[in-house]
Formats: sequence, C-alpha cells, structure tokens
Amino acid sequence: MSWELHRVSLKLLSPMHIGWRKIGNLQQTRYYVPGRTLWGALTARLARDYGDFDYSKTGIDVDKSLRFSYFYPSDNEEKIDLLPWERKDEFEWKYIGSTVNTALDLGARIADEGSLHETEYIAPKTRDGKQVYLIGNIFEHKDCALNWEDALSKLQIGGERTYGWGRVETDESKGCVQVAQIDLDGYDIELNEEFPVIKLSRSHSAISHVLADNQIDSSALSGNIEPLIGLETTREERFGAEISAAQICWTPGTKFSKDHTFLIGEKGIWKSKS
Repeated sequence: MSWELHRVSLKLLSPMHIGWRKIGNLQQTRYYVPGRTLWGALTARLARDYGDFDYSKTGIDVDKSLRFSYFYPSDNEEKIDLLPWERKDEFEWKYIGSTVNTALDLGARIADEGSLHETEYIAPKTRDGKQVYLIGNIFEHKDCALNWEDALSKLQIGGERTYGWGRVETDESKGCVQVAQIDLDGYDIELNEEFPVIKLSRSHSAISHVLADNQIDSSALSGNIEPLIGLETTREERFGAEISAAQICWTPGTKFSKDHTFLIGEKGIWKSKS
C-alpha cells in the first residue's frame, strides 16, 4: 500500500479555540479541528524539535508525507459519537463553553473601554464531567521519515496558546493505532493510489472541507460555502505572517445527492476525483 491509515486520539488537557468568525463581541470557535490547523501545529513542533526551525521545509515535508482527516471532540476515547451538525443543541451543550475577558486600564484601575469580549472554546471536559478527546485519522505515506507520532503528545493546537489553551497528550496504547478504515458509516478509504481516496455515500455528510467545483456543486443538497484561508509561518521571526491563498470550499456537514469519490489533499481538504 502507498499509505497507512492511523486512528489518532488526542486527550484535550485545556480549552481549545479554533478561530472561526467574530459576531459582535463574541469570538466563535469552529466545532472541529481542520486539517490545516493540525498541519500547522505538527509542522511547528517538528520544525522546533527536528527541523532546525526551518518551518517552510518542514511544512513541505509534512504535505508530502502526511494527510489528515478533520478531528472532532468526543467523550469516547476510540471513536466519534456525535458530529456537530447531527444534534447541534446537544453538541453545544456537551462540548462548547465560553469565557469573558477584558483589558485593564491600569492607570485608572478600570476596564479598558471597548475591550470586553467573549471567546468560545471546546472544553476539555463535558458538562457532565467526562474527559474530551479529539478523534481523527492521519494517513502516512510509505516513505515517510518524520517523527510525527512522537510529536503528537507535544502539540498545542489553535488560538490563545499564550494562556495555555490547546494542549493535548496521547495515550501510549490508544493514542495512535493503525486501522484499515475510518470508524464512521458511509465512508470507504482506498490507500493504494498516489493520494488517499475517500468514497462518500449519498446523503452522508462530508467531514472535511470540499473544494467547490462544477462537478459536485450541482449535487449539493445542503451545506455552506466559505473561503478557507490560514496564517502560516515560513521563518521563525515572522510567526503566522504569511496568508495562504483562499480556497473556496463546501463546509463540513455538507450533503450531496450522489455518491462521490474524493482525493484527500494537502491539509485534509477533499477534491473531487475526476
């Protein structure tokens, strides 16, 4: 096989904010970890530990050797029990919290005017006290030489990292396990081609961003389109200074009226296989 499939379970140790959009004073989080976000965290860790802080080269190596699914919170260490769009109210009650903060005017000893804001996060514990895990899959090319498994337990994912947010760890026995298929109904994986391939059955939801094109746009039953961009680091002294090119994508949760076959591309984005 050209690729090996690994189920990865990351134990969430602190709140995690995956920047999405701002509505008024509310900074909303995505309810999942996009492949680009995981790519960035893993690239940063590998560059610091093994890559002489060469973020650009390490990022290219990760793109060549690894592919990512999106990661979703779950209180089950081994599988995803609830996707955000299935029962949204239940999902939000179970996994999403928020905190309110403001900057201080130290001279006047009052809150700095206009600085009050609320930040959503994926909580490390559910409302009923259960541990939260981030569950997803990583595809490893047969020629991969990266120490990515060792790096997993040292990742810090998402925003607000200076406050200690986004810390994760892995369990030695269950944190990273080689599997044949992803543990969700309606999806089949092929590992023998140049890039990993996922077959999506009709009326099942996409679980990653899907590049918009004429072939699939006409068969979309539900879902939203958004431009997907990110901030990237190419040099140590310019952390997050590079803006990636925008990609127009259908969002996770989109359903199609026909079966589709997708290539899993760089940073976990699906592209229709012509």
